[in-house]
Amino acid sequence: MTLKTEINTPEMDERVEAAAHAYFAGREYDYLSTYYEHGQWWLTFVPTNPDADDELYSVVDAEGGDSVDGFDFELVT
Repeated sequence: MTLKTEINTPEMDERVEAAAHAYFAGREYDYLSTYYEHGQWWLTFVPTNPDADDELYSVVDAEGGDSVDGFDFELVT
């Protein structure tokens, strides 16, 4: 069985990005960017606050909790 986060298609990119926008809806940010690398999806989150560091997230398959459309976001940096 292939995990959603291991599928590299434009449609999956759209799903990951939509889930990320919903997940981070309460935070202010300049942009977020999804990309596929090393066999999985990743997310770069750039906060609006110029003093805050950019954040890198691993996109993971998940159910329940804070997950959105079967995705959760694990902070790496």
